[in-house]
Amino acid sequence: MGQLLSHPLTEKTIDYNDYQHRVSPQLSTLVPRFYNCVGSMQGYRLTQEDAHLVLNEESIMQVKFYNPFKETTQKLILSVFAVFDGHGGEDCSNFISGGGSNPKNGLAKWISYSFENHKYGAWKGDGPVNNSNGQRKFRTLQGLISQVIKDAFLLQDNELYKYFFNSSCGSTAIVTIIINGEYMYVANCGDSRCILSSKGNGVKTMSFDHKPQHIGELIRINDNGGTVSLGRVGGVLALSRAFGDFQFKRGVTYSYAKNKPKFHNVTHNGNTPAQESQVTAEPDVVMHKIDYKKDEFLILACDGIWDVYSNKQLCKFVKFHLTAGVKLDGIVTKMLDHGIAQANSSTGVGFDNMTVIIIALNKSGESLSDWYTKMKIRLEREKGLI
Repeated sequence: MGQLLSHPLTEKTIDYNDYQHRVSPQLSTLVPRFYNCVGSMQGYRLTQEDAHLVLNEESIMQVKFYNPFKETTQKLILSVFAVFDGHGGEDCSNFISGGGSNPKNGLAKWISYSFENHKYGAWKGDGPVNNSNGQRKFRTLQGLISQVIKDAFLLQDNELYKYFFNSSCGSTAIVTIIINGEYMYVANCGDSRCILSSKGNGVKTMSFDHKPQHIGELIRINDNGGTVSLGRVGGVLALSRAFGDFQFKRGVTYSYAKNKPKFHNVTHNGNTPAQESQVTAEPDVVMHKIDYKKDEFLILACDGIWDVYSNKQLCKFVKFHLTAGVKLDGIVTKMLDHGIAQANSSTGVGFDNMTVIIIALNKSGESLSDWYTKMKIRLEREKGLI
């Protein structure tokens, strides 16, 4: 393994967003700020097909959102963290992430658009769920926001079709949106994953992998004329939800208005709704209200990381090093080094691209140093060291 570890493809890119260079002391109280660290490594793949997105602090997203339950328009502040695991090339994942030059393009653009332009209503126990104008009504605000996020994913896939309809590239997505520093929505499309670490060795699964052999996925694939062999859609694709991969989205009609700057949503006058294609971009969405007394940090990562670590193992890995006083950038570096060291040519484990984001769930106004101290004392108490 010594020769492999010295290979240039194992070089890591670490973005440690500690925001220590910011000069505005009021920013952390006016705008939610979550310290984070992003680490990525190409590994032994020929190309790096992962991409990521961080909209936080100065790049945070602010949207105007109509709340039909209160019948008012509110300003929402969205912190967005995402990992995109491409396949068949890097084009799809880079496009969705905004390409680096403008991070508020790509999926971020459609998240903003969906929050500001939704036409959903509130169902308050009177009348049908869908009114005469076809407006869909929701019983809860959480359900409405979850649908808004799903709309953003389908709009992004619709835009991708214009550029990649004749390409075999695609990408998974694991996206965390924290609204006003209070509510967390995790949207998953594919087999990347998100977990939440809480006080007392708690590990909450915030997403569920979309694999073709899972019964709900298998039924949808079969209903659209597809097959699953060797755990792959059509014997090719090892996941059942993704952006792109239009060869597996038969009968879905995509539309683009030439005279308008925005794309229409997927139309349903084709044979197949976009949500029912063999491989769909519709995500599952899990909501969680943040409890700053208990919740500690989030981990988002592509399947290259989860091939090596289980949910509990990765959480323990981070906590072990926090107890030892290691900072987030050091933890991410060790995580990637350990992952590549597990490379096994028989199983393929450890040979994939690896990308991970650790997000500290610090309270408003809490410095990174305070968060480290709090975590170290808490973990030492849990281990009986103090």
